[in-house]
Amino acid sequence: MPRQLLLILIACFVSALAYGQGVQKGTVYEIKSHTVVAGLRVENSTNGKVTTTDKGGKFNIPAKGGDILLFKSSFYLPDTVVVTDLRGMQVLITAKQNELKEVKVTNVEIKKPASGYVDPEFHGQTMIYQRNAPSAANPKGDPKGGVILRLHYWNKDEKDKKKQAELLENGKTSDEIAKVFTADNIAKYVPLKGTDLDNFILLYIPSVKVYTASEFNLTNYLNASYKSFMALPPDKRNAGQLIK
Repeated sequence: MPRQLLLILIACFVSALAYGQGVQKGTVYEIKSHTVVAGLRVENSTNGKVTTTDKGGKFNIPAKGGDILLFKSSFYLPDTVVVTDLRGMQVLITAKQNELKEVKVTNVEIKKPASGYVDPEFHGQTMIYQRNAPSAANPKGDPKGGVILRLHYWNKDEKDKKKQAELLENGKTSDEIAKVFTADNIAKYVPLKGTDLDNFILLYIPSVKVYTASEFNLTNYLNASYKSFMALPPDKRNAGQLIK
């Protein structure tokens, strides 16, 4: 084979490789709150490149069409996305449901000691100075050093219990909504793809109140939402800009 022809073939091969390489850009959002997710690990499992999302939830990673990106964190369920055309992508991830819920204690009931004696200096405190037993000469008892930690029994208010139950139920419903409003599923109902589909989901994913309403119908809701989405000017369809 002539040397000149060989050099031309090598140049074409290198050019083809370079053409396929690029940088995939995108932004990661939490699917329920639609807020950006910072510090999330983004790994290209095809070429081994790794990066993390910045404070605005954005990432840049070397990639080409067909590569598989893996998104994972200690606080979110792992997810994978296949790179298609290197256009900016929006990724929706779901938070893990093992966070500790805040519990507020109300209506604390202080029990009187079995002896029937209540220290007048206590006044609802949980820690007081230790004293000797009261006597006729000193009804309060002489201080003897150290402190006493008093633990009280308490009954949780029924209203608080009901609120916690509602929060738990809302969490289950939010998970159900997240499973329904995935790109693969919503694409069956509306003629949108790629970034437009992601923006549509971010803008019109229903709240728990809307989703659980007796008159809610998924098909009717998506049809009305699609008409509303198409009526928006192109620059207003970017969910990321609205969130900012």
